[in-house]
Amino acid sequence: MVEGAPFKWTQWITPLLIGAVASGVVLWFGAHYEVTDPQTGEISTSWALLQQFEWTSRSTLALLGVIVCVLVRDIGYIIRLRVLSFQSFSWRQATENILLWELSSALTPSVVGGSAVAVIILKRDGMQWGKSLATVFVTALMDEAFYLIAVPLVFFLTTIGGQSIFPELFESSAWGSFFWVAYAFIATLTTTILLGLVIRPHGTYDALQWVRVTWPFRRWSDRIDSWSRDLLEASQNMRSASWKFWIRGFLATCSSWTARFATLNMVLLIFYPSIDHAAVMARQLMLWLMLSISPTPGSSGAAELGLPAFLGDLTGLAYIAAVVLIWRTFTYFIYLVAGAFVLPNWLVRTRRKERNFGPQ
Repeated sequence: MVEGAPFKWTQWITPLLIGAVASGVVLWFGAHYEVTDPQTGEISTSWALLQQFEWTSRSTLALLGVIVCVLVRDIGYIIRLRVLSFQSFSWRQATENILLWELSSALTPSVVGGSAVAVIILKRDGMQWGKSLATVFVTALMDEAFYLIAVPLVFFLTTIGGQSIFPELFESSAWGSFFWVAYAFIATLTTTILLGLVIRPHGTYDALQWVRVTWPFRRWSDRIDSWSRDLLEASQNMRSASWKFWIRGFLATCSSWTARFATLNMVLLIFYPSIDHAAVMARQLMLWLMLSISPTPGSSGAAELGLPAFLGDLTGLAYIAAVVLIWRTFTYFIYLVAGAFVLPNWLVRTRRKERNFGPQ
């Protein structure tokens, strides 16, 4: 591994093991637990149903839909990075950085997130520290804004469709209260980022200038001063950017996140003739909130075990083992593999660049 690289090869082991164990538990559960055949209504097991499952043209189209969703998700992220970096990254750079960004999210605990590593990734590829930080903060701002808009919209459509928003497992618990408290926290965090980065960047700059002269941070005073100036410059550039800049960035965000959630819908259509798309989306929005505080790398384990709990009363558990495996393959494990291919050449390319740029 190259010195100073944001990843270590040993970091692949933990999420793979946790994900494999969790998938094994789901497989064992599906093989032995009695479920209802969605076609005949008879009692059976997931394993028996999978053995009898007939692949149809609908299944093929749904699988193609899964692949399209993955491509739209990543292309949207790539376009957004190009927009937010003011085209300072080439298409190749943006593609590699996004794949490594996804890899960092897969290798770090979800409660921490991959954003901290993403700042290092962008900086190593030539962007200054402050600008890297500003870019990552704006992506977070747009992600949270999408979530804040999607929740009431999808919940409304779910209610109109006559489905329950919350899973039966949580209806008698305090889950509803916890969810809305967390939603309010996300709204507060989004507002804080918007104020500190876009509306009042000088206030953030002044705060960092005050921090750098306090005794715990004096040893890093020069670096904090440089970062705060870069951050202010990047914030001012974004603040003065045209409305097209923000619309393009947010549209790319919406397309990526919609495709991200639609992936599970497409996986379900492989096995089920029809599903309530809005209700499945609503359950995913709640599941995402739970997974965002998971202490495991990339929510491995929590995602595999959490999906049946959130979807069980909606779709049944007939094919849940296969659904979990396909869903996690296309939304998680694929990025561990893609990152392993991208990382070596990226490290060599950015090492030369880092030497040319020197410390920033």
